[in-house]
Amino acid sequence: MSLSGNLKNAVKKPLEIAAARFGSHRRKGGGKLWILMYHRILPITDPRYTREEPGMIVEPETFRQHIQQLKQLFTIMPLSEWVDRQQAGKNVPENACALTFDDGWADNYQYAYPIIQQEQVPVTLFAVSDMIGTNLSFWPNRLANLLNNAAYDQLEALPWLTAAISQLSAMQVSSNLPVQAQLTPELLAKIVHSFKSFPDSQLIQWLTEAEHKLSIAPKESPDLVSWEQLKTMSDSDLVEVGSHTCNHIRLQQSLNIDTMESEIIDSKLQLQDRLNRPVNLFCYPNGNTCPAALKKVTQHYKAAVTTQRGINNATHFRANQLLRIGMHQDASNTNTLFQSRLASWY
Repeated sequence: MSLSGNLKNAVKKPLEIAAARFGSHRRKGGGKLWILMYHRILPITDPRYTREEPGMIVEPETFRQHIQQLKQLFTIMPLSEWVDRQQAGKNVPENACALTFDDGWADNYQYAYPIIQQEQVPVTLFAVSDMIGTNLSFWPNRLANLLNNAAYDQLEALPWLTAAISQLSAMQVSSNLPVQAQLTPELLAKIVHSFKSFPDSQLIQWLTEAEHKLSIAPKESPDLVSWEQLKTMSDSDLVEVGSHTCNHIRLQQSLNIDTMESEIIDSKLQLQDRLNRPVNLFCYPNGNTCPAALKKVTQHYKAAVTTQRGINNATHFRANQLLRIGMHQDASNTNTLFQSRLASWY
């Protein structure tokens, strides 16, 4: 590790300890709500672990440890119940916590759901309705699949991949070795982030054309849960399903208004029809929103969550822009790290 890296860690460690010991999660009062954001629950032995961005994963035993600590610190309750109580002017717990999952990954059913059942804790799962029960993948996963299955010279021939190729070169990735042998999860995360400046429609077009040109086959097993699995979780009364749009399209100002309305409204109708339950909660893909999206979401949902980090307060909060705290393995795999994350100091 470099000298600057050592200095950074030397400063960060005491801050983590102080945050864990003295953060607001240690103090009662104020009707505060912590909303934790999870994506994937995967053991390190699962082949999918190394093909995903590190910030997306929490290991099963770490997730169980989170729940056990949360039971000591908070009243764990359904997100919709806290919102209902607050909006009705009823009392809310002094310190409450709600667990949320974004996207509806197959591993949520495989690894998270058994723990949720064993620990008997309520969670909210935000599903992408048009992708449930299909072999469709999100564009970052399609990009990873492309990078892992194409030769270096094939990637160089795709003009839109110039930025990614330059990042590979900067990381001293050799053109003489297969890309997949050198593409670390950390490097993949940097490449994915660099493409977020492009609209979803453009990214999907580029990827579709490249997959066809290079004969890149789709994954054999689905990334997301099936409708049967989603209904099983919903019927347990431990998992409330919310909308995460139809196709996980980011709700930016540049998005066509008809597309935006369809993504927000049709997803709710599809989920309600398939699950036979009301869908009152919404999650903005990638946390992106705009005035038009906020207005439409407010009209059709009781509340919505963002990716903005923070702790909600019953007296000062926006129901259509609830704050959350993201969880991933490296930042929460010890009691101290987890509780420093809850403090939301940095």
